[in-house]
Amino acid sequence: MPFVEISLARGKSAEHLEAVSRSVRDALVAELKADPEDIFQLIHQHDPHERVFSRTFRGDPRSDDWTVFRITDTADRGTGVRRRLCKTLVRLLREGPGVEPADVSVLITVIPPDSFSFAGGVLGSDAEAAEALEAARDKSAARTAYTGAEMTYALSGLFERRDLDLILPMLRDDFLLSVPTSLPYGGEFTGPEAFRGFFSGVPGGAEVWESFSSSVDQILEGDDHFTVQLTNTAVPKATGKKLVFHNLWLFETADGTLVSGQLYADTAVVTTTAPAGKGP
Repeated sequence: MPFVEISLARGKSAEHLEAVSRSVRDALVAELKADPEDIFQLIHQHDPHERVFSRTFRGDPRSDDWTVFRITDTADRGTGVRRRLCKTLVRLLREGPGVEPADVSVLITVIPPDSFSFAGGVLGSDAEAAEALEAARDKSAARTAYTGAEMTYALSGLFERRDLDLILPMLRDDFLLSVPTSLPYGGEFTGPEAFRGFFSGVPGGAEVWESFSSSVDQILEGDDHFTVQLTNTAVPKATGKKLVFHNLWLFETADGTLVSGQLYADTAVVTTTAPAGKGP
């Protein structure tokens, strides 16, 4: 549900505040098809000198009950929907708490989902992608195309949590994974199962590393590709000393699927500290 801030005169009863809150929630449910349980509101009460407003500009004379609704949404639903929302809100406020239409001002702002986080530092775009992918799991028909936000979320899960479940369905059957052959685990790997084998553990396995973890610095989306920049923290088995190094993955896309992946890395970091071994 969109985030709502309500500003009105101080001194209103708890019953009045509850009725105002309920009116805007019901309007959002009716016109934006919002989830009634997904409610986030802040109510601000102001002393008389803290509210400065015209009594007559673009409306009938406003009273001391002037109430402002600031609605922040993550989807541009169009002028028609916004018009219906305002009219429904005005009607419900008059029927419920008794706020006159002349005393109702509405400000609607649209922001991208990645400019909002509900909790835990998770961006709204990631939350939406996770919800969409989870919903797809419950459907018998396989998805044939995925959005950029969904691919971004799946790539993040792959490198930060070794989560393969989300990304594997996004791979084309002939997906080509290319890793520099100068690495002890380099080569080309074709198809989702080969992809699963490569990413199911650390690169090169226990023959190369005592430990290996990655954090995503950023994921950049282009017209037909994603660039994933990583910071890796690892302990080579050959030396037992911790290394911190960076690399980059380039994933190409077509028709809502991932078609290839290429690792760009400072291979000297690995080849000078690790013995020759076999990649997964």
